[in-house]
Amino acid sequence: MIKLDNKFTSDFKDHIKFSYSFFDRIIVRGYIIGMFRPANVIALLRNLGFSKHTNGVFKLLSDQLNNHIKKLAAKLEVPILWRENHGGKEMEMQSYVEENYFNPNKLGVICIIKSLEFMNCYWNKQITTKSNTFFTKMFWLKKQVTQHYIYINDSVLGFCCLKISSGLPFHCQFYCNGHWYLRRQLDKKGIGYKMHENAFLSIDDESFANTLIKDFSGSIIDSRIKYWIERWFRFDKGERSTCSSLLTHNWYTSQCEVCSNIIFKNKDYFNRVYDKILEKHHNLATPDSLSRLFELKQERKQSKSTNKVYHQKACVKYWIQGNSIKMYNKGGYLLRVETTINNPRLPGAKLQKPIFGIKGYYWYGFGCNNRFFNAISKIDATLLGDNENEFTTAVHTNKGKRVAAPDLRNPKQLAILAVLSNPRFTTEWFRTKDLMRYLSGYFAKTAEIRYQMEKLRVRGLIEKRQSANYYRVTEKGYSWLNVAYSYNRYFLTPLLSSNLQIELYSKNKGLDKFEQAQKQIKAGLNAIYQELNISA
Repeated sequence: MIKLDNKFTSDFKDHIKFSYSFFDRIIVRGYIIGMFRPANVIALLRNLGFSKHTNGVFKLLSDQLNNHIKKLAAKLEVPILWRENHGGKEMEMQSYVEENYFNPNKLGVICIIKSLEFMNCYWNKQITTKSNTFFTKMFWLKKQVTQHYIYINDSVLGFCCLKISSGLPFHCQFYCNGHWYLRRQLDKKGIGYKMHENAFLSIDDESFANTLIKDFSGSIIDSRIKYWIERWFRFDKGERSTCSSLLTHNWYTSQCEVCSNIIFKNKDYFNRVYDKILEKHHNLATPDSLSRLFELKQERKQSKSTNKVYHQKACVKYWIQGNSIKMYNKGGYLLRVETTINNPRLPGAKLQKPIFGIKGYYWYGFGCNNRFFNAISKIDATLLGDNENEFTTAVHTNKGKRVAAPDLRNPKQLAILAVLSNPRFTTEWFRTKDLMRYLSGYFAKTAEIRYQMEKLRVRGLIEKRQSANYYRVTEKGYSWLNVAYSYNRYFLTPLLSSNLQIELYSKNKGLDKFEQAQKQIKAGLNAIYQELNISA
C-alpha cells in the first residue's frame, strides 16, 4: 500500500495492523460550456432548430428530457420514486436505496428518485421600452425544477449516482466513492477483504490494492460518466430520442475527500489512544498551524475549528478557506483522518478542476493527512513520572550554576507554558522577542522571558541553537509542557483555591490532607499515561 510516512505511524508501528489512503466521496459537476452566456444559449437553440428563445421552448426541452427518462425507466423496469416519500437529505436517500433496492450481483440502474428543487435557470421576460416597443430579455431565475437522482451499480465504480436537472442550462452531477471502486475491482479478482461500513479493515492482497490506488485516475470516472449520460440525457420527440452534440457536458471536480485509515491490532488499545489524542487536539486550531497542515504559503485568518459528534464518538474538524480536515474514531475500529477539498484554488496548491486532474487532489489530500498525523503525534504526551524530581527541585549545570525548578504557581511561568504548548514551536525556531507578542501582559523585557526559559532549557525541555539566540521545544519538552499545564489548569489551581483551604482548616483537617489528595491525583495521572504507553 502507499504508506503514510509520519511520526505517529512510526511511534505506533507495533500496534498497527493495516493502513491505507484513498478517495472517499467524489462529486463531479457537468456543465454545457455553451450555456454560460445568454447569447450562446440563443445560438444553441437556433442550431437545434428553434427560431425563438421563449419560455415555451425552455419548457418543451424540459418536458422532452423528463419524458425520455420516464420511458427508458419503464423499458428497463427501473422504479421511479419521489424524494418526499423516500429519503430526505442526499445521504439519507443513498442509505435508503442501499437498504431497499441495491443488489450487488445486479449491474445497471437500481432506481430513480425524483424531486423538485430550487435552482438557477434561464428565463425570459418581456421588456417595454419608452417608445412602447417590446423585446425579450433572458436572465437567471431561481425556480423549482425536476431533478432525477439515477442510482447505479456500475461495473467499474460500483455504487454511484448520476443527478440530471431538467431545467435549462441542464447542469448535472455525478457521485461516486473510491471504496466502492476498490470493492468492485477486488470482487472481480476474487480477492478477500473485511470492511466496517465504507472502510477496509484488511485486504488479502495488499499489493494488488496498492496498484489499483496508484492507477486510479480521472479518465476512469470520465469514461463511466459518459457511458451513462449518453443513455439518460436525451430528449424524447415522440418517435425518437436525440441528444445533440452541441449539448455535451464537460466534467469538473466539485468536491473530493481523501481519507487515510489506520487500523490497530487491539480495539481497546486504539480507543484509549484516541481518547488521549482528543485531550490535546485543541492546539491545532490556530490559523498558522492550519496553514502548515494545508501547506499554504501565507497565514489565513479566516480559518476556524469546530467539534462535532460522529457516530457517538468525538470528531475533530478544522476548516480553512472552504476546505476542511477532520479526524474521528470510526465505530471503534479505526482512526480516520480525512481531507475534504472544495476550493482547489489555494495559495501554493492550485489544483486543476477538470476531472482528468483528480490525481493532484489525491496527492494533496494525502500530504495534508500525513502532516495531520505528525501534528497529533506531538500532542500525545507521556508523564515523566520517573524523573519527577528533575522538574520539582533545583539542578546544577556543568559549570556549577544553580537553576531553580519551574514554578507552576507563578503566573508568568504558566503563561510561557501555555504559549510553548503550541505545536509550531516544536517545528520552528523562535526568539524570545517572538514570544513577547504573546506575553507582553506578563513581561516588560525579553530578558525576563529568557530567565524563565533557562529553567526549561537546562532540563532538556527546550533547546538553543548553538551561537544563536534561537530556541525550539524538544519532543520531551512538548510532552512535559502539555502534562504540566493541563495538570495545573484542571487540577492544581482548583485545589489551591482560597475557599478550599479555608474549608479544610475549618474542619480541622489541615493541609496535610490536602497534600495527600494532591499526590493521589498526580499518581492517578501517572497511571493513566503509563497505561496508554504513548511515547513522545
